[in-house]
Amino acid sequence: MKKYYIIGAIALLVVIGGSVAFYEYEHNPKIEYQKGLHYYKEKNYKKALPLFKESAKQNYAPAEAKLGHMYSDGLGVSKDDDKAAYWFKKAAHQGNAEGETGLGYMYLFGKGGVSKDYKKAAYWIKKAVEQGDDRGEDNLGYMYEQGLGVPQDYSKAVYWYKKAAEQGDAGAEENLGYMYLFGKGGVSKDYKKAVYWFKKAAHQGNAEGETGLGYMYQHGKGVPQNYNKALYWYKKAAEQGNASAENNLGAMYAKGLGVPQDYSKALYWLKKGAEKGDAQAENNLGYMYLNGWGVPQDYSKALYWFKKSAKQGVAAAENNLGYMYENGLGVPQDYNKALYWYKKAAEQGNAAAEANLENLESEYFFGEYWGLPP
Repeated sequence: MKKYYIIGAIALLVVIGGSVAFYEYEHNPKIEYQKGLHYYKEKNYKKALPLFKESAKQNYAPAEAKLGHMYSDGLGVSKDDDKAAYWFKKAAHQGNAEGETGLGYMYLFGKGGVSKDYKKAAYWIKKAVEQGDDRGEDNLGYMYEQGLGVPQDYSKAVYWYKKAAEQGDAGAEENLGYMYLFGKGGVSKDYKKAVYWFKKAAHQGNAEGETGLGYMYQHGKGVPQNYNKALYWYKKAAEQGNASAENNLGAMYAKGLGVPQDYSKALYWLKKGAEKGDAQAENNLGYMYLNGWGVPQDYSKALYWFKKSAKQGVAAAENNLGYMYENGLGVPQDYNKALYWYKKAAEQGNAAAEANLENLESEYFFGEYWGLPP
């Protein structure tokens, strides 16, 4: 009997031990995170979210950082910058590189209840870069390109974009594409290389890369001109809500490039872009109202959108504002204001504004000289 009792006790211990091991497995924060990461990579954010939350409850920094991204980008949840900043901070203060980059991003753009602070942005992003974080490298490149919290330095911008792009960061690939498109940062203008990087970004679903690639096909830069391919990539980016793509798509419908001319569709896409604050879309929408394309002619609305675009420094909008003031469209005729806006546009090299300025200055001068009404 005694021997039987010992065997039974051992068997019971094995069962209990197995039960304890199973419980620990189910609630291990690293394992919960890995499960969530699997769903996250498959873009099944609804399943990833509770797993990341369970892991983050136990202060697991990688899960906290992922939650930050999900709230920042609205993945499986309503977009919430305050919650994003909260989770990024928790991860960053544990030394997690993704969290440091995320927190730096919040300071860079003044999101999530934190004031815009380029120095703090640079501090956190540089900490992430020290750990080789690709998003951090991309963001640091952007800060050098724009001179935010660091001296503007295009060469350093390209350096950091390349480092991030070598790790497959789509944002850096897209940024490199633009550097080659415009010949910045010590790199020569090279449309072939621009196309190469835009393609890499676009094939990862990066909306800016898709827009850049569409632009190259539309204008035949580095590739044969192909409106159908331009439309394809613009549509893919526009489906993600990219304002530049919405503007470009609207312009193609307005001009009938690769599609039958359709002012209704042009108006639809231009409004979407303009409502997001895209300066080119604002100007183009103003032009639609000025000419009554797809909408009743409305000088007041034209003026409204031209002003919004001009505030962002778009030369074409400044020229269009000059035209409105010169001709008294939607505003009292005012040659001084017309001259002001023509000059601003001409200073940016806008050819139409240069011609308008020359004509108006000539008329204005002779009108005053001969005592004629201006």
